[in-house]
Amino acid sequence: MTARDGKPATEDTDAGQQTILHGVRSVTKRDQLELLAAAPMAPRATQKKCDHGLFDLDSRRQIDLVDELRRLNRAHKRQSNSKGE
Repeated sequence: MTARDGKPATEDTDAGQQTILHGVRSVTKRDQLELLAAAPMAPRATQKKCDHGLFDLDSRRQIDLVDELRRLNRAHKRQSNSKGE
């Protein structure tokens, strides 16, 4: 607002002419870019399910190889002890 004539300041925008209130500054391109830069990142495409490696829930249901080898070794020892006696 100008002090002499009492008319508020205006600016031309894509939407047309807009009044700028006293104490309010217009949004600049820099302000818009800072807002976009501060926003959290979002994927551009639909994300695929991460079902391999550490995050594979189906693999957690599988038998551990080391445990299976120990079980087989114990079973083999029991069979050889029962045959030898």
